[in-house]
Amino acid sequence: MVLFCTAVGGARCQSAEAPATPRRAAEFARTVESLLLDTTLLEMRGTLMRKVVNPDRRDESPLADSLVTNIAAPGPHLYDGVMHADVDALTAILGRTRPISVEEDRVFVGTPPVLILGHRHGDKLFVPVKLFARQYGAYVDIGCTPANCATIWTADIIRHMRAIGAIGGAGVLGAHAEGLIDSIDVRKLPTG
Repeated sequence: MVLFCTAVGGARCQSAEAPATPRRAAEFARTVESLLLDTTLLEMRGTLMRKVVNPDRRDESPLADSLVTNIAAPGPHLYDGVMHADVDALTAILGRTRPISVEEDRVFVGTPPVLILGHRHGDKLFVPVKLFARQYGAYVDIGCTPANCATIWTADIIRHMRAIGAIGGAGVLGAHAEGLIDSIDVRKLPTG
């Protein structure tokens, strides 16, 4: 319950030690129901964030999370277990540095083109966030307990973290593990 509540913003959460009660079970069911978009397509509301340079210079963290709010209805969501967002919102974050064309529910990115299949809500096309972002050298960290949160580490943010020597961050290590960046000696990372 605590992990799930974290995924939905921590509202009405209790400690893990609290015993389950019919009231808490009903509250949990209402929370899950509020996230469901379409049970026949297995869609569930999600949260999309991006890493940005921390504007608070007094804070020790070099990065901060910024909620992505310019996503068309119904917003970021899981579609059959995969986080999706609309193409326009993702290109606003990632830029238009790669050729892109849309044909019905298909998006072609790059040269030679990579095919990314999407689905529509009204006139907006939603695509898998991780697959789309990867075409722009970005890493996407999927989290929260039903995997309905995604944080985009753009290529610029990954370069920034490498430039300041902060190579032990989850996004930098994830990008390295997925082959988006190289030249990190993970055996020499600080421990502790």
